Amino acid sequence: MNCVGHRVRRLSRVVSAIYDEALGQLRLKISQFGILAVLNHHGPSIAVDLCRLMMMDKSTASRNLQRLRRRGWISIRTDHGGRGQMLSLTRAGARVLSSAYPLWREAQTEATRRLRADGLKALDTVLARISD
Repeated sequence: MNCVGHRVRRLSRVVSAIYDEALGQLRLKISQFGILAVLNHHGPSIAVDLCRLMMMDKSTASRNLQRLRRRGWISIRTDHGGRGQMLSLTRAGARVLSSAYPLWREAQTEATRRLRADGLKALDTVLARISD
């Protein structure tokens, strides 16, 4: 199929499946891992800012945030400054993230193996072009 959108979605699904399979034993998806990692790195964040940073649409973010909250991995509270929901990584979230890093590294190795150096270079080139 010649459709760019279809090919990009297919690549995304294949690569996401590699990470999701590796992280599955923790009941974690790569999108949820990303949220935990960003909160760990940046500290408490407003939900809107997190969505913008991760280029994640509001409905996808909301679904993932609620799953993470139900598992006790993040806390969500109303920001008293009126900017929206304040998200924080909990101790349990930090523990699961710590357990997830070795699994993420395994997935990273597998994705790198499948894409090979030329695929990774092409990916970097495409991302640089569309970011301009």
